[in-house]
Amino acid sequence: MSKTAKATTASAKAAKEKKTEKTAVPAVAKALDVIELLAGSPEGLTMNEIVDALERTMGEIYRVVVYLADRGYLFQDKQTNKYSLTLRLFELSHRHDPTERLIQAALPLLEDIAARTVQSCHLGVLNDDQVLVLASVRSPRPAGYAVRTGATFPVEKTSSGHVVLAYSSPEVQDAYIRAQDALPEAVLRDRLSTIRANGYEDTPSTMVMGVRNLCVPVFDSSGVVATITCGFIEQADTPTTAEESLTIIRAAALELSKSLGFISQEDNQTTAGA
Repeated sequence: MSKTAKATTASAKAAKEKKTEKTAVPAVAKALDVIELLAGSPEGLTMNEIVDALERTMGEIYRVVVYLADRGYLFQDKQTNKYSLTLRLFELSHRHDPTERLIQAALPLLEDIAARTVQSCHLGVLNDDQVLVLASVRSPRPAGYAVRTGATFPVEKTSSGHVVLAYSSPEVQDAYIRAQDALPEAVLRDRLSTIRANGYEDTPSTMVMGVRNLCVPVFDSSGVVATITCGFIEQADTPTTAEESLTIIRAAALELSKSLGFISQEDNQTTAGA
């Protein structure tokens, strides 16, 4: 490695450590370090092994481990003295249905989109080879186009399905493409790559003539989880253009994503520069 490369690596490491120092709460950081370490050690670790693995002193770690055990997050095997994770975290994670949390977080944003654009909009997720509409909000106008909550549609006929696929793993994309006979592989791959490059899909509906699909992905900390789609209909006194509506939808999708734990590139850059 060159001197320049070494300097760059050292600088990056120092910046990361500085960032950690600024944001970390010492006791919480130690507890999370222990939990994350044991999550990757199914056979468990002794107190000394935990201390060594985390490169900390016994004084720093001992009370944290004992406290986590007292609270039921860790279990110590009396025969081996090894600590391992209990099912406490699993239990906590399942107290609230993640789908219900997604819907509750999305509904106010969908209502805001509908009010500002006077277009209907809905939240869709991929469910095997179907798109399932988890929530929908109608246009405030007396007449318009809307999708029913609970409705399902074949992936190949929807923007929602293709937007989710565009941000899915190559394996998921390949499986979908292999199952399609109607369109050439090159056409499907081009559609997915275009969606990913743009960050959304803006295309005429294949199911309802005169409807323009404006579809944006929603993410959590692990990846794409849903889409927000607006079935845009041009009317005589529509207050926003399709382009303006798309901007509103993209902002709402980003807000929803952040509420689900997603960290955008801009947030990463801002935090790194702090």
